[in-house]
Amino acid sequence: MKLQSWFQAVRPLRFTPAGALLLTGLLGGLQLTPAACGQTCAQCAISEALPSQPVSAAEWSFTKEVDEVNVIFVAMHGGKFIDDLSPNDVTVLDDKKPPAAILGFRTERELPLRVGLVIDTSDSVTSRFRFEQQGASAFLHQALRRERDQAFVMGFSNSPKIEQDFVNDPKALSQAVKGLTIGGGTALYDAVVAGCQRLLASSDRDMVARVLVILSDGQNNSGTVGLNAAIEMAQQAQVVIYTVSTNYQNLGDYEDGDATEGNKNLRRLAEETGGKMFKPAVAKEVGKAFAKVAEELRSRYAIAYRPADFRADGHYRKITIAAHRMGENLKIRARKGYYAKLVTLANNKPWQQ
Repeated sequence: MKLQSWFQAVRPLRFTPAGALLLTGLLGGLQLTPAACGQTCAQCAISEALPSQPVSAAEWSFTKEVDEVNVIFVAMHGGKFIDDLSPNDVTVLDDKKPPAAILGFRTERELPLRVGLVIDTSDSVTSRFRFEQQGASAFLHQALRRERDQAFVMGFSNSPKIEQDFVNDPKALSQAVKGLTIGGGTALYDAVVAGCQRLLASSDRDMVARVLVILSDGQNNSGTVGLNAAIEMAQQAQVVIYTVSTNYQNLGDYEDGDATEGNKNLRRLAEETGGKMFKPAVAKEVGKAFAKVAEELRSRYAIAYRPADFRADGHYRKITIAAHRMGENLKIRARKGYYAKLVTLANNKPWQQ
């Protein structure tokens, strides 16, 4: 199915890939209802999976079924990004069927970025944390455009904590990175869910690209969320995750089971949400890994479509994107699919601030 031009420069409402309309409370014209207690779906883990205060009458959630999916993808050939695809070069299958309608196609260069930089501050990173802070700070200066992009900085050990909320100032964000302190266990998956919630809760009314960049060894020995739930949350929230492993080769424990398992966790978080894991050989190379993330963020495409025969029945719908140019098939990387469920966003905050 051929893609049409992006049909709307500004999108007044924000949609999730599972077909749920999420409101931030700033939009008028719709009735907000108090957040319900006892929700059990994995996507509602935004408000349940992490420790939080009980939802009061002043807090709200809103869920509504719609049938629109947005997917971010990259196209490569011979190890190089292809950044000049036209709509006619791309086809999409959702649940093995062509979409009922293709609603839009655009390059990522045109999309504002909303980036969550999530940094492991547990005891295990003490010996190389200075290099990691330097690489993260350089990334913020390289990746963000002041006029369009915003980011936040979140540290996590036993629980996630926002050091700097959304801002378009790389200097302020870098100061937050430098202010992170070490200590505690590693609640990686709690941090993923909290980061997704923060990205969803931003007040953007137009289309944005939501990204988590995680710096960690991939271990999870604290918190309440599992790996599968964290991945599902990111898929439903349309958040692409990039991970930078701190299991460096020059560490004595690099080859042991913990490092191997940590890298497997980081790879799954990235690949199943359409991102990529980077594995620097030594701590001094973490800056290069962040530079590769920044390059990729500007080489992606966004597709919006209406899936055929969509029902919010919990069914896993596989996404397949193919692209070719001048008779050559291109390598595509995108999230693998999503669960067709409703998503509820409550305005309570399970992260510390």
